[in-house]
Amino acid sequence: MSKLDKGNCCFNHIVGLPVSEKTGLTNPLFDYQKIIVDKIFFLEDDKDPKNRHVWVKKATGLGITELILRLMLWLCVRDNRYRNSQMCIITGPSIDIATGLIERMKRIFENVNIFIENKETVLEVNGVMIKAFPSNHLSTYRGLTSPRFIFLDEGDYFKKNDIDEVRDTTERYIAKSKPYIVMVSTPNKPDLLFQMIEKEPEDKCIYRRLFFNYQWGVGKMFSQQEIDMQRISPSFDREYDLKYTGKIGNVFSTKDIDFAIELGELHKGEEINQFTLHFGGVDPGFGSSKATLYIGEFDMENQIIRIIVGREYDHEVPSKIADDIFEYHTKINNLKWFIDGSNRGFINEVKVKFGESLRWEKAKDVSIQSYNIIPVNFSTEHRQMLYKTFNLISKGMIAIPKEYDHLITALRTATATDFDLDKEDTVDDDHLDSLRLLVSSDRAIKIQEDVR
Repeated sequence: MSKLDKGNCCFNHIVGLPVSEKTGLTNPLFDYQKIIVDKIFFLEDDKDPKNRHVWVKKATGLGITELILRLMLWLCVRDNRYRNSQMCIITGPSIDIATGLIERMKRIFENVNIFIENKETVLEVNGVMIKAFPSNHLSTYRGLTSPRFIFLDEGDYFKKNDIDEVRDTTERYIAKSKPYIVMVSTPNKPDLLFQMIEKEPEDKCIYRRLFFNYQWGVGKMFSQQEIDMQRISPSFDREYDLKYTGKIGNVFSTKDIDFAIELGELHKGEEINQFTLHFGGVDPGFGSSKATLYIGEFDMENQIIRIIVGREYDHEVPSKIADDIFEYHTKINNLKWFIDGSNRGFINEVKVKFGESLRWEKAKDVSIQSYNIIPVNFSTEHRQMLYKTFNLISKGMIAIPKEYDHLITALRTATATDFDLDKEDTVDDDHLDSLRLLVSSDRAIKIQEDVR
């Protein structure tokens, strides 16, 4: 690495400052980037578990990935202390992402006519082996001898099934080789790696947590005008303002969702009409997910179903939800409940409160004319129910007040193939399931038939 010996200039200027793809101009080290570097190397005391561990939730486009890649290269060439060790980059479950980051590191040296030939996912610099691993292929990562720097890039986009293995494997090296661990990501959706760490109590978390929203980049990486234009996008909160809202889905259009919200706001002040039909949809959850409950009112004059009640239950006992269902039934006339029939115990508990027969194995045993509690076979009807929901929303026939933000997020992120909902990519899918159950009623079907 003698080619990098150019006097006392800093590494960044030797290899060339980062160049903006938009302007073609070079970017200096910005204030927020210096904060990250300072936190990585700050040592409170030898026993502080946060030493060398930094977690960064950031807006897109702040140049933080580039910063960490350059920092890793600098550590390799500043002296020889890391010879015969490893550095690791953990990316999302795509080999293309892994090879792309290694290629970016190679291009940094190409600026000074140093060309490094290694495998696509490997880069050797001054005796240090830098290797990138997709988050779903970690067998080699688990067998390293002495990793000194571990960079988890866009960690909130790791698949849910990979999160525990990624974190366990990464943190087991703390006692072994005391590596720097840097996690960086734009937020994705709730209950993934980044929100898990963000929720940890300060005295239990081993990371120094940093937050950089779009405001840190105004006048540096982007202009205020660019931000104002981006605000129009439904992904702005996630991409620029650090909200866990997930990626935009492919089922419902943004225009249709916005119109449903507009209708919801228009009608939300109206009293419940006790002389019309009402539908309740309940996804019992329990164990694997949260329980959710929604009630819709059929507005015959405007030919819409307006959402008038929305509830989420976290770790509530089934009897509490059954009590609420019965209480709503005493307050709202003409109310039929459509409940996921996979939880037989819950269905029976609710039916007992209503004095209904527990023999409901077949559809003929639970006619909507005779019973208030209607079990729905989700496994066979889920596609049809998603299509019904899509059809009603696309026709402007569902009104959702903006206060039901979880349901709105579920609609915005709903992702499906042939109306088979992908719950891995859909945020708050339990809320969408309750809405699907709600519109599975005969009345909802009739509304759709009337407009065809």
